Amino acid sequence: MFVIKHQLKNRRTGTAALAGTVAAVGGYYVYRKQATNQSAASKCIEIIMRLTGVKMVLSDPKKFDKFIKTKRLEGDKPYSIPKIVRLKNPVKRMEYDDMIVYKLRPSETTGEQTSDRKQVLHLHGGGYILQPHKRHWHFLDKLVRRTGWEITMPIYPKIPHHSYEESFPKVLSLYKDMLKETAPEDIVLLGESSGGGFVLALAQLLKKEGLPQPGRLILISPWLDATVSDPDIAVFDKKDPLLAQHGLKGLGELWAGSDDPKNELASPINGDLQGLAPITLFTGTHDILLPDARNLKEKAEKLGVDIAYHEYPNMTHCFPLYPIPEADKALEQLISTVES
Repeated sequence: MFVIKHQLKNRRTGTAALAGTVAAVGGYYVYRKQATNQSAASKCIEIIMRLTGVKMVLSDPKKFDKFIKTKRLEGDKPYSIPKIVRLKNPVKRMEYDDMIVYKLRPSETTGEQTSDRKQVLHLHGGGYILQPHKRHWHFLDKLVRRTGWEITMPIYPKIPHHSYEESFPKVLSLYKDMLKETAPEDIVLLGESSGGGFVLALAQLLKKEGLPQPGRLILISPWLDATVSDPDIAVFDKKDPLLAQHGLKGLGELWAGSDDPKNELASPINGDLQGLAPITLFTGTHDILLPDARNLKEKAEKLGVDIAYHEYPNMTHCFPLYPIPEADKALEQLISTVES
């Protein structure tokens, strides 16, 4: 959901201090890796996550309310790619149904140059409130370089100014237009965190609308229940260095708008899984959303739904998006699953 953001004001950690902290623990966690099978790089990412202060904002009711109030006052600002982002593949910005849409294509020397390459519809995470971060872009750029796929990413309407009721029609229309040019089996729906929940809910909506399913659903650390009400959530809240139950619940209520957050479009764990595209799911044991990922796996297996479930020990929320060895392995699994 929140891939490390430095957007929270009054929480700035100096670069030198941060580097010193990471360096101080780096050697220790190289040693720890042998015992925990967790890379030193991933453990450093955990430390950096805690230093961002995001969890503090999501845990403290007063800080969370102030964050939402600030977002309301900021207004619904148009999005542009952060200046710090450097992409190796060309990206095109378009307007679609009053929504900005980006399309990443492989460069002339990247991937297979065929007319039947995979088309990926990517629904980004960010708690339904934050726009794509540089880490999203670097992950997508790397995926394009490795595969030659084309990726379409809509900047769908966000809370607190909008709700799911405004976002789904726009993304559904975009998917319909993709079907006009691409066979459904060559389309992949990809999403992480809130975007992962959005992907599953969209697939359920496609079934209701009588539209063809894509070739596969890829869910990375998906947020599947807007109410975050599973009893085990509190246990994993203590392990998660970034997210917190209080803030997630508040964001989920905003996303549901005037509707019940248990509604299957806001909480797709409550929706019908039968008749959907095959699912591939990545999660980690230091992710607060792990209990619902396990719930989805159990529900899918009981129904005989095709699900490839990858649970990584000691990994944090959205770990495949970070520059760590575990992410490289997850990316290989993701690509091989789609191309097999």
